[in-house]
Amino acid sequence: MNTPESASRTVVRRVVLGAFVCVAAVIVLLVGSVVLSATGLSSDPHGYGMFAGILFTAVLTPVALALWLLYRWLRRRGSREG
Repeated sequence: MNTPESASRTVVRRVVLGAFVCVAAVIVLLVGSVVLSATGLSSDPHGYGMFAGILFTAVLTPVALALWLLYRWLRRRGSREG
Protein backbone atom coordinates (compact mmCIF):
# COMPACT_ATOMS: atom_id res chain seq x y z
CA MET A 1 0.00 0.00 0.00
CA ASN A 2 1.02 3.54 -0.55
CA THR A 3 1.54 5.19 2.80
CA PRO A 4 1.64 8.98 3.09
CA GLU A 5 5.34 8.68 3.88
CA SER A 6 6.14 6.77 0.69
CA ALA A 7 3.97 9.16 -1.33
CA SER A 8 5.92 12.13 -0.03
CA ARG A 9 9.19 10.35 -0.85
CA THR A 10 7.93 9.82 -4.38
CA VAL A 11 7.15 13.52 -4.69
CA VAL A 12 10.59 14.48 -3.36
CA ARG A 13 12.25 12.01 -5.73
CA ARG A 14 10.36 13.44 -8.71
CA VAL A 15 11.19 17.02 -7.72
CA VAL A 16 14.87 16.11 -7.43
CA LEU A 17 14.75 14.42 -10.84
CA GLY A 18 13.04 17.47 -12.34
CA ALA A 19 15.67 19.77 -10.88
CA PHE A 20 18.39 17.53 -12.30
CA VAL A 21 16.80 17.62 -15.76
CA CYS A 22 16.56 21.42 -15.63
CA VAL A 23 20.18 21.83 -14.54
CA ALA A 24 21.34 19.38 -17.20
CA ALA A 25 19.41 21.30 -19.87
CA VAL A 26 21.00 24.58 -18.76
CA ILE A 27 24.44 22.94 -18.91
CA VAL A 28 23.75 21.75 -22.46
CA LEU A 29 22.66 25.26 -23.49
CA LEU A 30 25.74 26.80 -21.89
CA VAL A 31 28.07 24.34 -23.61
CA GLY A 32 26.32 25.14 -26.89
CA SER A 33 26.88 28.85 -26.41
CA VAL A 34 30.54 28.21 -25.55
CA VAL A 35 30.98 26.20 -28.74
CA LEU A 36 29.26 28.86 -30.82
CA SER A 37 31.40 31.57 -29.26
CA ALA A 38 34.62 29.58 -29.67
CA THR A 39 33.93 28.86 -33.32
CA GLY A 40 32.99 32.47 -34.03
CA LEU A 41 29.41 31.70 -35.04
CA SER A 42 27.89 33.90 -32.33
CA SER A 43 27.86 37.68 -32.28
CA ASP A 44 30.08 37.91 -29.21
CA PRO A 45 33.08 40.02 -30.25
CA HIS A 46 34.80 40.05 -26.85
CA GLY A 47 34.16 36.44 -25.89
CA TYR A 48 32.33 37.19 -22.66
CA GLY A 49 29.72 34.56 -23.48
CA MET A 50 32.41 31.92 -23.71
CA PHE A 51 33.88 32.84 -20.34
CA ALA A 52 30.46 33.06 -18.71
CA GLY A 53 29.43 29.73 -20.21
CA ILE A 54 32.57 28.02 -18.93
CA LEU A 55 32.19 29.58 -15.48
CA PHE A 56 28.49 28.73 -15.10
CA THR A 57 29.04 25.21 -16.42
CA ALA A 58 31.82 24.68 -13.91
CA VAL A 59 29.49 25.80 -11.11
CA LEU A 60 26.45 23.81 -12.27
CA THR A 61 28.23 20.52 -12.97
CA PRO A 62 28.73 19.63 -9.27
CA VAL A 63 25.13 20.69 -8.61
CA ALA A 64 23.90 18.30 -11.32
CA LEU A 65 26.10 15.52 -9.96
CA ALA A 66 24.78 16.06 -6.42
CA LEU A 67 21.17 16.03 -7.65
CA TRP A 68 21.76 12.82 -9.61
CA LEU A 69 23.39 11.10 -6.65
CA LEU A 70 20.55 12.25 -4.36
CA TYR A 71 18.00 10.89 -6.83
CA ARG A 72 19.80 7.53 -7.01
CA TRP A 73 20.01 7.37 -3.21
CA LEU A 74 16.30 8.12 -2.89
CA ARG A 75 15.47 5.38 -5.42
CA ARG A 76 17.63 2.81 -3.63
CA ARG A 77 16.18 3.75 -0.27
CA GLY A 78 12.64 3.51 -1.61
CA SER A 79 13.18 0.13 -3.22
CA ARG A 80 14.59 -1.35 0.02
CA GLU A 81 11.56 -0.29 2.04
CA GLY A 82 8.97 -1.29 -0.55
